[in-house]
Amino acid sequence: MTTRVHIPQLHLASTMRSAARLSLGVCVLLLLNGCAALAVSLAGAGAGAGLSHQMNGTASRTFSEPFSKVDDASRIAAKRIFLQVDEVASISSSQVTKARVGDMDITLELEALSPNLTRVSVKARKDMFRVDGATAQEIVVQIERALLAMNLADAEANRSSINNAGYSGSDLLGSRKGSSPPKKKGTI
Repeated sequence: MTTRVHIPQLHLASTMRSAARLSLGVCVLLLLNGCAALAVSLAGAGAGAGLSHQMNGTASRTFSEPFSKVDDASRIAAKRIFLQVDEVASISSSQVTKARVGDMDITLELEALSPNLTRVSVKARKDMFRVDGATAQEIVVQIERALLAMNLADAEANRSSINNAGYSGSDLLGSRKGSSPPKKKGTI
């Protein structure tokens, strides 16, 4: 004679629901883990730099300008935002400036990557454990603004030296003496 074991329906349904919930939870965790990796990889270099900036309080930017010009711009920016420079040290192809503003210690590093490529890294630290990424980013922005102002001043100086040399705008565009002015075309 065989014995039959009777499993109540309620217990079987409860076990199946628990297994389904567990399976669903594992699937969700696996999917979220995959999404995080996918999201970070799809975000690209820009988001990666932002993530780095937020994590360690360092703001970086590479400028297609010579080291000396970026150094001049960093000095202009330091004066503009009232950084109190404590120390400037040169190490091979880079320069590290230690400064203070308010209760923060600022470390500004300039690195010549090539004759016309210079990387700027700024770290703003409040104390041993706290950093201020927003202040570091603003210092980089001020250096960028100073470079822009310097480039505009250079362009204006070049333009006025060309005008002082006796050239007119049409001479610069390649028109020749004795040639007739361009003819106007009618409407189509």
